Amino acid sequence: MFLRAYLRASTTEQNAERAKESLIAFASEHGEKIASFYVENESGATLHRPELMKLISDASHGDIILVEQIDRLARLNQADWETLKKLLSEKNLLIVSPILPLVSYF
Repeated sequence: MFLRAYLRASTTEQNAERAKESLIAFASEHGEKIASFYVENESGATLHRPELMKLISDASHGDIILVEQIDRLARLNQADWETLKKLLSEKNLLIVSPILPLVSYF
């Protein structure tokens, strides 16, 4: 199992890496280390996100995707959300966010 961090901002004027240190700290607090970072400046309302697709492609069955907040992963319409869920489910990828403290996979 690898922990992979996905960092996204909507525009190039925003800093997609702003949460990097806090995600590193969160992983460390749980005795984990982030294996790879996927950073992009793309809208969360589209599935056309090369780094997200690279993350899913690179991931092995059961890996964890760490995001600052769930909306960093997606702000998709229902059809695209169903497509993304299918891609994640096919590899049994788990989503973890420090914002959801009651959900812990570590």
